[in-house]
Amino acid sequence: MFTRRPGLAARLAFWAVLSIILIVLDARLSALGWLRAGVVAVFYPVQIIVRAPFDFGAEVSGYLVRHRTLQKENAALRESRRQDSVNFARIGALQAENDELRHLISLRQTVGFPSIAAEILSTPRDPFSQRVILDKGANDGVEAGQPVVDGMGLVGQVTRVFAFSTEVTLITDRSQAVPAQIQRTGQRVLVFGGGGGMEVRYLPTHTDIQQGDVLVTSGIDRVYPAGLVVAKVVSVLRPADSTYARVSCLPIAGVEKSRMLMVLKTQSEPGKP
Repeated sequence: MFTRRPGLAARLAFWAVLSIILIVLDARLSALGWLRAGVVAVFYPVQIIVRAPFDFGAEVSGYLVRHRTLQKENAALRESRRQDSVNFARIGALQAENDELRHLISLRQTVGFPSIAAEILSTPRDPFSQRVILDKGANDGVEAGQPVVDGMGLVGQVTRVFAFSTEVTLITDRSQAVPAQIQRTGQRVLVFGGGGGMEVRYLPTHTDIQQGDVLVTSGIDRVYPAGLVVAKVVSVLRPADSTYARVSCLPIAGVEKSRMLMVLKTQSEPGKP
């Protein structure tokens, strides 16, 4: 009625011998490959389930790292683009300034008068005041009444001089009048400032003047040298009820946009005729 089971030592010895036999058979004859493949196939889903949280964690960590890296690269590209824009703007400003200086040098050689190169410091806040302030003054030899030009033509006249700065009234100011002549015909006219533009006044309706005509200084006032380009005619109206034509002009010089100007020293020096 009672069966006697093998003891622990006997069972341990049995399993040890069986393990050794199986190891020898597998190592020598590869007899247990089918069993190993079956065990791997049975436990493969369990392996996938166990590894899933670790794979998911690694994927999330990699995504966060890549996202952070892309954010840094994007910020660096934005900063590089902003810096490139600033550099391009500076290059454009330098090119424009270089062109202005080239035109000023060319005009200086054409006019033949001593001149003083100056840069615009500021403009009045009053929108109705057509004046600018230059960075050259009496210490640089600037005097009241001297004409001011840029690379394209007449800009204005020095009206007030300080030690280190100068106020220039532009030719578009309503208080300015420039003796000029029509370049095409030689007819003398008087051009007045009109705020934003200019106009020819007191010109008889029968005068030969056309849209597109260029007006240059006549030099008869001994203030502006002859031949400086002043304005271009944009419209000519001849009212039937008036003896004078209405001629509107626009200044050719960069009155509203030039930064570099040139003051012409047309006055005679003391002791000279």
